[in-house]
Order: sequence, then structure tokens, then C-alpha cells
Amino acid sequence: AYWRSIARTAQRVASALQYAHDQGTLHRDIKPSNLLLDSHGEVSIADFGLATSVDQAGISRSGNVVGTLRYVAPEQLAGAEDNRCDVYSLGVTLYELATLHPFYDEAKLAHTLTRGAVPKPPRPTAIRPDMPPDLETIIVKAMDVEPAARYQSAAELSEDLRRFCEDRPILAKRTTAFEHF
Repeated sequence: AYWRSIARTAQRVASALQYAHDQGTLHRDIKPSNLLLDSHGEVSIADFGLATSVDQAGISRSGNVVGTLRYVAPEQLAGAEDNRCDVYSLGVTLYELATLHPFYDEAKLAHTLTRGAVPKPPRPTAIRPDMPPDLETIIVKAMDVEPAARYQSAAELSEDLRRFCEDRPILAKRTTAFEHF
């Protein structure tokens, strides 16, 4: 029930993000503190203060990082933004909800990024061995550092989360040990 509850919440957020993307809006700051859960278990996305139009994405000056560093997609650091950045941020948020551990330590992350590297966190099952493999696959795909390997839309992420909640096969494929390396 715990894993389905997390997946159901993330599925609702992914669905809402897809709606925003369809309206031409990128949120650019998806993180746990911007997801409001009410007493009935309904989730809302808050704080569209950093949002931008899909048409305007990526035209902010290079070097201006928009969003909370721990949840910012690697390509955003180079000034490239599209809907997959929000997918990445939701993947990181889902990682933290599922593992109950921060994705990165903020101080170490800033130091690593200044050296030009993108750190790899431990796989979710290294922290929570009881996590269902399909949920780990969804999380890892959502937060892949390569945008092309990530879910290409919030709708794709939402669909896999829905399938997980319904005990149906997910569409994402597990990464092999070689691919992970």
C-alpha cells in the first residue's frame, strides 16, 4: 500500500504537469515543498513563480540556474529547458519520497557540479531493498541524466505510474548492469 500510495501521488502530479505543459507552461521548480497534499490525499502543485512559457524556455542567460539545485535537471545548468526538465525534477522528488533520503547532499552537489561532473546517487533499492523493481525502474528512468533516455513527457511517466498502481506491466525497461555502469 505504501508504494502504491507514493506512485499514485506522483501519477497525479505527472498528470497535472502534463496539463501545464499542454497549456505551454514549464514549472521549473518541482520539489516536495511545492507539492501540497490535503487531508483527503489529493495533491496540488504550488508555486508557479519560476514557471515560463514553453516558447521562452532556455532563453534565460547561461549561468542563471532557475529552480532548486537539488531538483534541477543537468541540462538546465547549461541553459537548455523543455518539459523533460519537469519530468526529471518529479523523478528526483519521487526518489526522495520512496527512499526517504535526500537525492544529493546540497554542499557535495554544488562542489561536484563546479567540477563539471554530474553525480550519480545510489540506486533506490540500495537504500530501500524492499522497493518493487518496477517502481525503481520508473524512478531511474524519470531522473536519467540524459534527456533522451528519460520519459519524453509527463504523460508517459503518468502512464507508467498508473500501470504500476494497477499491477500491470510498465512500459519502461530496466537498465542492465552495463547500462547503469
